[in-house]
Amino acid sequence: MPSQLDLDQGGTSREWVNTYLGPSVGWLRLPSRNLLEITAAGTYILNLSTNLVHVNVAGAVTVILPVATNPSVPAGVLPGKYGKVSIGIVDIGGFAGANPITIQPASGAETIMSLASIQITSAFGGFILYPSNTLRGWTNQS
Repeated sequence: MPSQLDLDQGGTSREWVNTYLGPSVGWLRLPSRNLLEITAAGTYILNLSTNLVHVNVAGAVTVILPVATNPSVPAGVLPGKYGKVSIGIVDIGGFAGANPITIQPASGAETIMSLASIQITSAFGGFILYPSNTLRGWTNQS
């Protein structure tokens, strides 16, 4: 698997966009299209810079999302944690019907659409999830 942090080594595609979060935080560099391609079964922990996951494997895959809630410190201290970016997880191989893709939050204190975990169970299915501080976890983006 290519590293999520493979900066300029040719293995991981990374696109960034500068986003203004107001006068107290200023400009943040947030992911625009940062892809992680999963081609082997296993558990994958996403970092804050990954916002698109392509799963192409006939095997058990678990994707653990980054923390969705705001940290306990002000935005000026850890501004990157306040930049809320959606994450798309897609079964591009068509194997999810026989090998469901499990998606879990970073901790038991968070949920995904009020559930402890969700699964992609249809071939070529997927979710676009958005972090929500209000819901203390992730919600399906509509």
